[in-house]
Amino acid sequence: MIATSGEAPMLDSLDFSLPPSSTAVVDRRQHVRAYPTSASTLTPTSTRTCRLRLGGDDFVDPSSIRLVYTITELGGTLPIIPLCGPWGCWSQLYLRSNGVELDNIPQYGRFHQQFGWNHLTNEQQYGEAGICGMAGSWGNGPTGVGAPAPTMGTIAANGSYTVIHKIYTSLFSSGKMLPTRYAPMELELSLNSTPLDWVAGGATSSVNYSISNIQLLYDAYVLDEALQESFYKALLSNRVLSIPTMTVYQVVQSIPSSTSFSFSSVRAFSRLSHVWLTFRNAGAKSNSFICPTATTATGATPLLTDVGCPTARLSIGPHYWPDPQPVASIPELFYMLQKALPGPPAITRDQFQTGNCFTHLL
Repeated sequence: MIATSGEAPMLDSLDFSLPPSSTAVVDRRQHVRAYPTSASTLTPTSTRTCRLRLGGDDFVDPSSIRLVYTITELGGTLPIIPLCGPWGCWSQLYLRSNGVELDNIPQYGRFHQQFGWNHLTNEQQYGEAGICGMAGSWGNGPTGVGAPAPTMGTIAANGSYTVIHKIYTSLFSSGKMLPTRYAPMELELSLNSTPLDWVAGGATSSVNYSISNIQLLYDAYVLDEALQESFYKALLSNRVLSIPTMTVYQVVQSIPSSTSFSFSSVRAFSRLSHVWLTFRNAGAKSNSFICPTATTATGATPLLTDVGCPTARLSIGPHYWPDPQPVASIPELFYMLQKALPGPPAITRDQFQTGNCFTHLL
């Protein structure tokens, strides 16, 4: 009786009432380009670092920030065959504001491939490949089998290609408008000095290239004067504009030849969101993530089954996760991975246990 006593709702398509009036808080939005304050042409063997600054009196939409640059093949005989997206060419990344270091990512290409690409859904990967360039195709995956997946193209000898992609840093991923008047930022990027971390090399791929025409694109918002005045009053009264961020801390450790090992991090964290453990062979490329027991002997690459699955457990002080028993099967490891992601990853359970994959502990 209670459920049926209300008024019959009007279909949205038949409701012609005007939405409630609201105050406009944005006077103008403009598309902005930031250029390097240092060298704008980089190569792996000479100048490798560029710096870009975001400043002014506007608010920056972090979701619109994209890095644009042109990759040019310089050898003249072989094409460039990337093994991952164009972000694989970068190594060290810093983000600073008023001299304060906000981000320090020593292996940015590997970090971006792992967290900014592998964790995307198929639909999101197609969208990113479509705008980032590198002739993203609708072919099969890297092994040539399995479900279709976007793959990066090549750059012809003496050719060039302009690419565009996101930058995954703490503030750029915060979801809050960034007030550059109060917090001007400087982004510093260094080119990887080892081209083979990004391109195939050998007799088929060139390792001689340059990065030029570097720009940072973003949308800047000019706010209503009344709203800006309220920000000024808040800051003058010793209040703050709180921007929640998540930063990344990386530790690299060689694994001894044994059946078990401990991976330790001695840094103190105020809050810990996720712990990711990834494996790579010595000299592997920036996109190479392997299962720890995928290869058991020279020339042998057996499927990683539950019988041979590694066990894993995270220890934080006296507490263990998961408790009371370690993760000890492929379904559990893959389930832990999916729980930490915003959406289903663009890999299947079979791909997780047999190929370029990653082990995750939450």
